[in-house]
Amino acid sequence: MTQARRALLVLCFFASPLLFFTNLTRNPYVTQICLLNVSLLALAALAWLEPGASWPRTPLDAPLGAWVAVCALSWAVSYVGHRAFFRPPIAWEGLRSAVFLVSNVLAPFYLAAAAARRNPDSQPPRLEGWVALALVWGLLWTAFPQLRGPGAPAADIWGHVWDGYGALLWTGGLVSAWWLCRREKASDWIHLALLAGFLASAYGVCQYFNLEFIWPHTLDPYGGRSVSTFGNPNFLSSFNVILLPFAAALFLRAKGGRRLVYAVLALTLEAALLCSLTRSSWVGAIVALAVLAASSQTRAALSEQARPAGLLFGLGLLLALFWPQSLVGGYAPSVLGRIREMSAIVSPVAGAAPYSPWHQRRLIWLCAWLMGKENPITGKGFGCFELFYPFYQGPVLNALDFFRTMRTHANNAHNEILEVFSQTGLLGLGVFFWLWADFFRAAKTHFDRRDAWLPAAAVAGAAGMLVDNLLNVSLHFAVPAFLFWWAAGTAMGFSEPPAPQPEGARAGAARWPRALRPAALLLLAGIAGYWSCVWLREVHYFAGFKLVREGDLPAAQRELETSKRVGPPEVNAIYELGNSYARAQRFPEAVAAYRDALRANAGYDEIYFNIATIEGAHLGHWDAAVDNFRESWLINPVSPQIYDSLGNIYLRDPARYGDAALYLLERAVHFFPDNPNHWNNLGYLYSLRRRFADAERAYTQALMLAPNLVVAQRNLAALSRNLGHRPAVLSALDGLRDVEGRIARHDYSDATLALAGRTAGALPASARARLLLGSVLLARGRAADALAPLEWAVARDAADPWAHANLAEDYWALGRRADALGQMRAAVSLDPANSGLQQRLKILAGS
Repeated sequence: MTQARRALLVLCFFASPLLFFTNLTRNPYVTQICLLNVSLLALAALAWLEPGASWPRTPLDAPLGAWVAVCALSWAVSYVGHRAFFRPPIAWEGLRSAVFLVSNVLAPFYLAAAAARRNPDSQPPRLEGWVALALVWGLLWTAFPQLRGPGAPAADIWGHVWDGYGALLWTGGLVSAWWLCRREKASDWIHLALLAGFLASAYGVCQYFNLEFIWPHTLDPYGGRSVSTFGNPNFLSSFNVILLPFAAALFLRAKGGRRLVYAVLALTLEAALLCSLTRSSWVGAIVALAVLAASSQTRAALSEQARPAGLLFGLGLLLALFWPQSLVGGYAPSVLGRIREMSAIVSPVAGAAPYSPWHQRRLIWLCAWLMGKENPITGKGFGCFELFYPFYQGPVLNALDFFRTMRTHANNAHNEILEVFSQTGLLGLGVFFWLWADFFRAAKTHFDRRDAWLPAAAVAGAAGMLVDNLLNVSLHFAVPAFLFWWAAGTAMGFSEPPAPQPEGARAGAARWPRALRPAALLLLAGIAGYWSCVWLREVHYFAGFKLVREGDLPAAQRELETSKRVGPPEVNAIYELGNSYARAQRFPEAVAAYRDALRANAGYDEIYFNIATIEGAHLGHWDAAVDNFRESWLINPVSPQIYDSLGNIYLRDPARYGDAALYLLERAVHFFPDNPNHWNNLGYLYSLRRRFADAERAYTQALMLAPNLVVAQRNLAALSRNLGHRPAVLSALDGLRDVEGRIARHDYSDATLALAGRTAGALPASARARLLLGSVLLARGRAADALAPLEWAVARDAADPWAHANLAEDYWALGRRADALGQMRAAVSLDPANSGLQQRLKILAGS
C-alpha cells in the first residue's frame, strides 16, 4: 500500500502539472484535472483502507466543517428559492462545485496533513538524482518533434493519447520520480513539486522567446504570455507563487553546489512568473517572500548568509527590471510595460479607450456584489456564480454605458472575498475569515521555531496565493488549487493538533469513521467515476467539434451524442450538438439539444437566440421565439443581432408589441446609433403613435446615415402631410442627388463645389456627402483640402469601394504611395469584379 500511495502522489505532483494535450480536448488542461482528481481520490481511499488509519485532526477542522455546511445550506436555499427552470442547472453546477470541494480542497488538505504527521522529517534529499532527472528528462523532450508518431484523425481518441516516444519518456520520468521519493518525507513531495515547477517554468520561458520544441506550432492563446503545460498563464503563475518560498527557504539552508541548484531553481521560477505577465501573481510572490522573511529561521539565515542572499536578490531584481518583451506575436509587453499599463487606471489618456482589464474586473465585482446583496445571508448559491453572472451583467450593461464594451464571460469573481460573498453570503464570508484567521494563528508557531523551514514556506506560499486571488481565479482550478491546499495541509500537519477531547468522545470519534468507511469509499469511487466520465465527455466533445469544422456532420453528431450520453451535462458540448443538428436541418432535435444545454447552464444568450431563430423561422412557433429572444436580450443587450431579429417580429404586429417594440428600438439606437434601419423602424413606430416630431427626427437621422435608404425617404415624405412642412433633410437629399449628377457629368465647377459644401453641411452625419465633397475637391486639384472629408468618409463607411479608391488617389497626389496602395487594395477587395479598379491598382503598384 505504501508503494501504491507513492505512485499516486507521483501522478499528482509530477504528471498532473506536466501532462498536456493540445488536440485531445478543447480545454487542454482537462486531462490534468481528471488525472489529478482520480489520483487524489484513490489516495483518500487508500488512507481509509489502511489498518487503524484515521484522518489527522488539524486546527482547521471546525471552520472547514462549517464551510461545508454553509455551502450545502446556500445551495439548498438557492435551489428552493428559484423557479423550476433554473433548478436543473443549479443542481449540476452545485454538484460540480461539491465535487471540486471534495477532490481539490478537502482531499489534498488532509492528505498533506497526514503526510506531514506520518513522516515529519523536513531534511531535504540529496540532489544529484533530482538534477539528473530534470536535465535528462527535459532535454529528451526536445527530440519529441522528430520522434513523435503521425497525427491522428479527429475521432481517433487513442491515436491522440498514445505516442510511442512520449510513452517511453513518461514511463522513465514517472519511474525515476517514484524512486527519488522513496523516503516519502514531506520534503520529498515538495521537491517533486519543485521539479515539476522547474520543468514547466523552463518550458514556459522557451515559449516566451518563441522556442517551441514540443508541438508543431506555437502555443499563443494569450499572445506573448506563456502558458507552458498549464493552458493558462494565470495557473502557471499561481503555481510558482506557492513554490517560490520553498525554493528561497532551501537556498538559505543550502551550501556549495546545493545552493547553486536552488538559486537556478528560484530564478527559473521567477522567470516563468515574469513570462506569465500576471501582475496579481507578482504581488502574491512578493507577499509570499515577505511572509517567509518574517520567520525567525529565515531572519537568522539571512543574517548568516547575507552575501549569497543579497546576490540572489540582486539577480532576481535585475531579472525583473530588464526582462524583455516576448518574441511571440500578439500582445507582448515587457514587465515594466505591463506595470506602466496600470497608469491608465488613475490617469486615463484623453480619447483613449478605458483600460479594459481593470474595468472588466470592476464589472465582474459589481455583479458579484449585486448577487450577494440580493440575499446577503446565504448568497446566490454555492457553485452558482457562473450560472447567474450573465443575468446580472446584462442589466448593468443596459443601464451603465461605460461598461458597454466590457462584456465578458466570468467563471469566477476575480476576487476571493467577493467570490465567497456572492455565492454564500455573510454566513460564508464569516466562515471564510474564521478559517484563515485560525490558519495563520496556528501557523504563527512555525515562525518562532528555527527548525520549521518547510511549514513556514508552506504558510508563505498559501499567503501569497490568497493575495494573488484578490485579482485572480486560480484557487478554483485544479492544479494550482491542489498545490495551494497541499501547502495549507502541510502547514497544519506540522502544527500542534487541537487539545484532545475527553476519553469517551475520543473513542466515539474513532468508531465514527469506521462505521462510515463503506459509505465513504463508495462516495470516493463515485466521484472518481464522475471525473472519468468528464474526461470521456470532453474527448468526444472535441472530436465532434473538429468534425463539424471539417464538414462531416453525421460523424460529428455521433461523437457529440456520445459526449452527451457519457455526461455529466456540460453546456458547451450539448450546445455544439444542437448546432450540428441545426446545420443538418434537424430543427426539432436542435431545439431539444439547446434546451438540454440550458439545463446544464442557463446563462448563455446565444442558446436562447438559436432556439428563438429556429422556433420562429423554421417551426413557426412565434410566441416561443419572442420569449427566447427576450431572454437573449436580457442577458446580452449589446448584441446587434437581437435588435434585428426581435425587432422584425415586433414590427409584424406593432399593435400587440407596441410598448415592447418601442423600448427595444429606443435601446437599439442607443447602442447602435449608426444603424439607419433602426432609426427608420423607430420612426415608423413613432408615426403609428402620432409622435410626428419624434418620427421626423428618427427618419432624418436614418437618411443622414444612409441617403440612399429609399424606404426612409418615402416614409418621411409621407409624414410631411402630418407635419405641415417639408423636412429639411429632403431638400438636402435633393442637393445630394444634384451633386451626384454633376459629378457623373464631370462637372467640377465652382457651383458644384459650393453645392457639395452646402450638402455636406446639411448632412453632417452622411459619409456619402463627405465623399462627394472630397471627390470634387480632388478633381479640382485640391488634394490637401480633400484629405479630411475623404478620410472621414472611409472611417464612417469602410464598405464603400469608391471611398477607398478616391482616398487612394488623394494619397497618391500627396505623395503617400504606401497609403495609396493600401487603400486601392481595399477598394479592389470590396469590388473584385471592377476591372477599372484592378487596372488602376496595377498602375499604382507598377509606378
